[in-house]
Amino acid sequence: MASPGVVSTVTPTSSAGSDQVAAGGEARRPVAVAPAAMEERKRKRKESNRLSAQRSRARKQQQLDELAGQVAALRSRNAALGLAARDAARRCAAVHAENELLRARSVELAARLESLTDLAQCLHDAAAASSFAAPPMMSATAFPGAGAGAAGFMMPQPPPLLDATTMHCNYYY
Repeated sequence: MASPGVVSTVTPTSSAGSDQVAAGGEARRPVAVAPAAMEERKRKRKESNRLSAQRSRARKQQQLDELAGQVAALRSRNAALGLAARDAARRCAAVHAENELLRARSVELAARLESLTDLAQCLHDAAAASSFAAPPMMSATAFPGAGAGAAGFMMPQPPPLLDATTMHCNYYY
């Protein structure tokens, strides 16, 4: 608080210091300010500071609320991404398991194909070696009671063991 009768070096119309020169070139003299005016200035300054502090607190509260909202949104997104990552890992494990089964099935089928190829080659070689060629023409006397119609009879030839058009093996043994 200021004491009564304090002299102020600032005039009410100017916000500059006391060393200013007036428009006419004269130096200003210190002017006595009434204690009521000083109290009014203090009151206005306090009110201005109070309002400024209130606005500052409101801005900080708004920033804090925005940051809290961002934290909540980021936590939610993080949880969703974690769930998606776990789902992707589960699907990846399932695909790996399926790939292992398919690899095993592929090895099994390759071995089976090789076995069947070897069997087909063996049967083909056996058929070629036994040569089921038609025997020479037989006479009717070779077949008693056959008569003249049996004169051109030939032994029937068995069907081939491996059908070349379908690659299907005929098992007659």
